[in-house]
Amino acid sequence: MQPLPLSVMRSPSHRVLLTTIRFNFSKAVTRRCFATHIEHSTATGEAGRHKERVIILGSGWGGYTLSRKLSPKTYSPIIISPRSYFVFTPLLTDTASGSLDFSNIVEPVRDRHAKVDFIQAAARAIDLKKKTILCEATVVKSGVTETPRTDDERQFEEGSLKPAAQRQWEQGETFEVPYDKLVIAVGAVSRTFGTPGVRENAMFFKDIGDAKRVKRRVRECFELAVLPTTTPEMRKWLLHFAIVGAGPTGTELAASLRDFIYSDMMKIYPALEGIPQIALYDIAPSVLSMFDESLSRYAVETMKSEGIDIKTSHHVQGLRWGSPGAEPPYEMDPKRCLTLKTQEEGEVGVGLCVWVTGNAMTNFVRESLGSIETFPTESARLKNDSSANMQWHYKKAPKTGALLVDGHLRVQLENEAGHTAVLQDVFALGDNAMPETGAPPATAQAAFQESKWLAAHLNRHDLANTPPFSFRNLGTLAYIGNARALMQIPHDHTKGSTRNKYLPEGLTGRTAWLVWNSAYLTMSISWRNKLRVGFRWLLNNLFGRDVSRF
Repeated sequence: MQPLPLSVMRSPSHRVLLTTIRFNFSKAVTRRCFATHIEHSTATGEAGRHKERVIILGSGWGGYTLSRKLSPKTYSPIIISPRSYFVFTPLLTDTASGSLDFSNIVEPVRDRHAKVDFIQAAARAIDLKKKTILCEATVVKSGVTETPRTDDERQFEEGSLKPAAQRQWEQGETFEVPYDKLVIAVGAVSRTFGTPGVRENAMFFKDIGDAKRVKRRVRECFELAVLPTTTPEMRKWLLHFAIVGAGPTGTELAASLRDFIYSDMMKIYPALEGIPQIALYDIAPSVLSMFDESLSRYAVETMKSEGIDIKTSHHVQGLRWGSPGAEPPYEMDPKRCLTLKTQEEGEVGVGLCVWVTGNAMTNFVRESLGSIETFPTESARLKNDSSANMQWHYKKAPKTGALLVDGHLRVQLENEAGHTAVLQDVFALGDNAMPETGAPPATAQAAFQESKWLAAHLNRHDLANTPPFSFRNLGTLAYIGNARALMQIPHDHTKGSTRNKYLPEGLTGRTAWLVWNSAYLTMSISWRNKLRVGFRWLLNNLFGRDVSRF
């Protein structure tokens, strides 16, 4: 083959040709074939069958961690979730107060460095016999970053089979995805106890969209309060911020808002000095009930000294728009306050009410995972002498409705006679599951440990021969404001145990705050976000927090 003449080699058209050849060759070498690539979709095709397809429902702590821990040589993990990201929830309160940007605590599910595929959709139903999942696409669905509030939003977002009144363009396409193994990690939603007006009017705090709404509303209330037309009484109500739920999330949110208001907002709204008020409500007699009594008492004393009004043993009876004592109709009007009604105080005007009282099962777990039409004989193992022809349903915890899994996190079925069958290829972990061998706390730490444990034993193919999962408490942290925190260190008081023998029962104050900062900075998933969080904290100390409203 004769070489091309030098004049041709230097021509523009030939340079373009060479560039195109090099580019296409580079793509051919480095290109990764994702399972949902348009050329071979696992939703319809049979590509990649040399690996077991593990479908993971949910991109929270359990689902995201599991997808990264599974061996890519053995498994082909696919996350199916309405949200295309993972949220580092321990720092969600910092985003609401302006201490961090929202991007600082978010990790994308689609990552060029991870051999994990993703389908942005909501699971609607599971066919255990066919081993398929019915899904509805949520790519163009609005509000997927927020906790659903209205009934229509809840039906769509939480996985109900009932049709919701959606705009035409928001109705996603439905399709089936086959699986070899299935992991249910859809999490939970906020529990409202049926309190009137809460689902429609309160703000929740589980996702990025929730934190954005809280951040915007706090700044909105300050701007409304300084308008010339705002009365002194309305000004007081607008700057009364109520948080219902005195667990770790509610306590840390109250503390973070306190720091933001008194350290930053008062400097630019000096005329409002002494008016803002933060109230923390709970039906329990104490805050942070999972901590030792001495630590809980320290938290109450510290937060009260910092200006947070602690209202324990309070029963919330309703939440509506409008001023206290106003006559109906109570129409939504963000330019004015809301009214929070409690059994102990009656009606109180508030500019914001954040509801963080606990977890409830999603409609997907509560309704879609009910009775099954056909018993999956190939994947279910009967525990007792029973007939597969009887009526079977998912086994759930009586009080919470969570999936009652065995010690190896496998989903179980139960028939009308009370007999149990264990699914060998369907697992559940996180807030939507409860191991019958002992329920761990509903925390990110528990979901993280469950996902690591399950991934390790799936990778080793020794799940059937390994002891049941056991939660190991590594300690509990809570921020209580003004650079102070709590840390409870677990101790094993059984005879002969030396676990944490030489460590104190707990830490308080600035020492615990340094541990709090170090722990969450270390736990941040990617190095990119570790550096961004640390740098942003440094900027906050130098220039203050972000006070913009957008």
